[in-house]
Amino acid sequence: MSRKRKFIEKLTEAQKRALEKGYRTGKSHLIRRKCHCILLSHEGKAVKELKEFFGVSAHSIYAWFKLWETEGIKGLKLKPGRGRPPKLDLTNEQQVKKIKTLVENEPQNLNRVVDHVKSKMDIDLSKKTLQRFLKNLNMSGNSLGAG
Repeated sequence: MSRKRKFIEKLTEAQKRALEKGYRTGKSHLIRRKCHCILLSHEGKAVKELKEFFGVSAHSIYAWFKLWETEGIKGLKLKPGRGRPPKLDLTNEQQVKKIKTLVENEPQNLNRVVDHVKSKMDIDLSKKTLQRFLKNLNMSGNSLGAG
């Protein structure tokens, strides 16, 4: 006994157009691939063929199918919150205030600021991470301008 072949059977004309538009003009490569996969599946391509063509696992293909079936074209788009969360948050006013105070006290020595952040705020970060954070605040270790 073999497993029933799974593929996308029914697509309306509007869905086909949306998938073709996503395949041709999607903002990310991943969205274009997912749209292409759904279209190929609708044409009768088996999961085995699709996984070899796209170079992904069968599990990924089934996940794309499920996203399409439950959420439509919106389900194929990337969701926010991917990747590693930041160590320092620009929206956390209390954290920003503490960092600004530490930098104002030690404007010439960010290594000391990093040490204070590690000891007082219990956040392990590098000098480079602190510099990027300050840059996003429009501050630097040398010139405490409009922060």
